[in-house]
Amino acid sequence: MLVGVDGSDLANKAFMEAVEVAKRNDAELYVAHIIPSTVYVSPDASVYAKMTAMEKDRVKEQLAANIRYANNHGLTKVTPILEVGSPKKEIAIRIPEEYGIDLIMLGITGKGVIERMMMGSVAQYVSAHAATNVLLVK
Repeated sequence: MLVGVDGSDLANKAFMEAVEVAKRNDAELYVAHIIPSTVYVSPDASVYAKMTAMEKDRVKEQLAANIRYANNHGLTKVTPILEVGSPKKEIAIRIPEEYGIDLIMLGITGKGVIERMMMGSVAQYVSAHAATNVLLVK
């Protein structure tokens, strides 16, 4: 089972729901945070590398907190996944194929209305393109 997190309230709610579903089904939970590769745009590659490294450090702390929460709630099979790339494609296609995921859980959106209109939400993309079942949490 895979849950995508991005630090938003709805992603955190989806994570907590995913912990409960994984516990009930004795499933392994993969917790994925994908740092969008388009976040830091700079003509200087060293600035991009520094910003990405800083973001990775911050996300590693969040993922460690997610694992502690899951462990404290009785779930022992938890695997963090931290990648830089397209959250939509990583969560919908690559990660499920690589890890044999049979259920993806996501919060409905972590973006504002304008950003969703311009880029579309990750949840919308995943629900349309994933080869496996998708459970959206409101």
